[in-house]
Amino acid sequence: MKQRTLMTSAATLAAAGLLLSGCASNSGGGGGGDEFPTEDVRLVVPWAAGGSGDLSARTLAPLLEDELGVSVIVENRPGANGSVGYNWLKEQEPDGYNLSMLGAEVATLQFMDYDIAPADYAFLGKILEGPGAIAVKADSPYETLQDLIDAAKAAPGEITYSSPGVGSVWDNPAQGFQELAGIELTNVPYDGSAPSIAAAAAGDVDFSIDAMGSQKAQVDGGELRYLAVLAEERVEDFPDVPTAAEQGVDLQNASFTGLMAPAGTPDDVVQTLSDAIVAATEDEDYQSVIEQSNLVPVSVPAGEFTEFIQAEEERYGPWIELAKSKQG
Repeated sequence: MKQRTLMTSAATLAAAGLLLSGCASNSGGGGGGDEFPTEDVRLVVPWAAGGSGDLSARTLAPLLEDELGVSVIVENRPGANGSVGYNWLKEQEPDGYNLSMLGAEVATLQFMDYDIAPADYAFLGKILEGPGAIAVKADSPYETLQDLIDAAKAAPGEITYSSPGVGSVWDNPAQGFQELAGIELTNVPYDGSAPSIAAAAAGDVDFSIDAMGSQKAQVDGGELRYLAVLAEERVEDFPDVPTAAEQGVDLQNASFTGLMAPAGTPDDVVQTLSDAIVAATEDEDYQSVIEQSNLVPVSVPAGEFTEFIQAEEERYGPWIELAKSKQG
């Protein structure tokens, strides 16, 4: 466990009646004074309590405390696709003491008329991901992804899918699916993944495209059946479910969660936080909690995560514009 390192020279010299410029500052990061961090860190969750993002933050926080040597206080600020929390973060001082969890919407909200873009933030690390999947009602006539594609080609616009909303992290790959397969589908948006998946299980739509882990309860309960996983390789827990690429549609998409700070956070502070996050996510207890939530724990440092976000921004933009154009 890493302990907080405090520079004691200021206190010593002050006791001797001396004043040393710069050592009285406790602002952290980048410029003299005590070594970052010297005060509590606030970690905002931009989603409601109880979800996977909230669980991961509260599991990670005590491990980050061990690494950083200060308290990490988790606070929920939900609302408006996460934008309430994201807007709050970008208004904070870029000193490393105010952080936020983030999901894929950071790379998409700018295309949906929100005043939020990746340039507003410094990305610290990715901590989990969940591959997407296409699933149909258990008694659906579509046995393979090709069956679904054939039906959509035979009746353009008549095959429906449920999503957590137009331009959402799961509506976007549905747009990519249509482009790659040369088909036309109809989106039926719901207020979140839970009702979206329930609609597919009830047969209200023809299929669900969402996180594989989120669909798992209905699959285990015999209500849904996977047609394809949107990952590079088959998922270990479901070795019989082929990837979309294996079935002729080179489509990959995953939900993910990470941490970020305001843009302008000093490089040394970003590095300190990134190192702490990587160490925390490599903890066996953290990995066990995430795996039990049907998600995949990962340890991606700041630099690699920043490149990933940039690629996601480029990938999602055209898909969201396509989805918006279909709304008239």
